[in-house]
Amino acid sequence: MAIITHGVWAQEAGYQIGRGFEVSEFLTLGGYFSTEYELGDDKNAFLVDDLALLAYGDVGDRFSYLLELESIDAYVSDFENDTTSTNLPPTIERLYGDYKFSDNLAFRFGKHISPIGYWNLQPINVLRETTSNPRYSRRMFPKFITGVTMYGYTPFDESLSYQIYVQNTRDMDQDNINILIDQHYGMSLEKELGNGWKAGGSTGRFRQLDQTRTRYLQFNTRYDTAQYSAIAEAIVSYQDTRFAGSERSSSYYLQGEYRFTPQHAVITRGEYFRDGIAGIKERIGIIGYSFRPVYPVSLKFEYQWHADTKENQFVTSFSVLF
Repeated sequence: MAIITHGVWAQEAGYQIGRGFEVSEFLTLGGYFSTEYELGDDKNAFLVDDLALLAYGDVGDRFSYLLELESIDAYVSDFENDTTSTNLPPTIERLYGDYKFSDNLAFRFGKHISPIGYWNLQPINVLRETTSNPRYSRRMFPKFITGVTMYGYTPFDESLSYQIYVQNTRDMDQDNINILIDQHYGMSLEKELGNGWKAGGSTGRFRQLDQTRTRYLQFNTRYDTAQYSAIAEAIVSYQDTRFAGSERSSSYYLQGEYRFTPQHAVITRGEYFRDGIAGIKERIGIIGYSFRPVYPVSLKFEYQWHADTKENQFVTSFSVLF
């Protein structure tokens, strides 16, 4: 759901909130924005942190495309330091095409989300359960692939899906890239186990522009019912640097959500993050509340406890997918 693909929203002509405006059978225009307020010991700021335009559609029965232009931190008002800043020129967040031969074989080419786990597939604030992202999803692997992904369901088991991804060039539009790379090779598998439960994992390796080489092994599982959701993801990586030798890093999180109604939910999350090269360890706990009057509109509140650093903070956000 978080990866906007062809045919998902452009179901009816005209405009529907969260589904964009269908200009023609080949083009639907939409977008999203997110505002955020952060308050901590040394932080007091209001941000328009995401402002984006989406264009997507189908061309024939097999080909589809998506373009996402995004301004990160479009407006920031720092009350702590009495400063304001803007960053309106957009960058290319995603630009890709899909060609589908069958349910067993399809290709995605261009700049797209790395198909690793669950959280990384939710790049838009309004679609996530919490405003903040786990360290796991921001620090352990590249968020994007500029290359080709082959994906589908395995022909011998329709409940088992695969994705094989390859990058052998620098990233397209590097402004919002979390880890700058010029190589990335990997594979992901996911098994639908029934009764709302699924599990999978990824393995791969990537090379950063400073020649650091990283190998990773990742696992994920999710359980969903009408009222409850539980997600767990974990990753371990081995980094070979030019000067510091080989180091091991790891991260995991466990998140639970209880929905009182489709509009109201409480979320808790526990995180662990260890960076072997930087010598950083973090333990974070989060409790939050989410209100969705309709699905494409989200108001979220959360409080974060940081066991190893003095970064406790309150965060709230308002986001809309239009």
